Amino acid sequence: MWFDPRLWGGLLLAIVLAAGGGYWKGRHDAGQSATVALQAKRIGDLTAANNLYRQTTQTLAGISIDAKRSADAANAAARTSDLVADGLRKQLGQYVVAARRSSAASGSAPTDGGEDPLDMLSGLLNRTDEAAGALAKFADDAHIAGLACERSYDALTKKDN
Repeated sequence: MWFDPRLWGGLLLAIVLAAGGGYWKGRHDAGQSATVALQAKRIGDLTAANNLYRQTTQTLAGISIDAKRSADAANAAARTSDLVADGLRKQLGQYVVAARRSSAASGSAPTDGGEDPLDMLSGLLNRTDEAAGALAKFADDAHIAGLACERSYDALTKKDN
């Protein structure tokens, strides 16, 4: 029975099949390992890109919030300035009324053929103040937008990005 060629042939066939199966399984596992490593690298790259996107978005949102706060502060300062200007206009109106009363009491004749110099001065002050306010608003808006743009550019072009 030990010398039966069928037994030895079957045993030899089993050994060859087992070795061949192990070889193919090893190649298959190596291929799967390479695929898993490639997928892990892709996941790492995507995670890094997502983190960079999230960080950039948060940075830009912070810059936008800071710009909004600056604009709100500039608008509050403009409103305060407008209140002061309104007070000065009222005070100028009171001076004009007082000046007219004193000129009427002294018997001065009103000027003919033209606008009263006090009205002209008052109108000039009002127009100048309105123009200065518009220019100041434009300058504040441009300055705030420029700073936000500069900060955004710097945040997006960092060397570590």
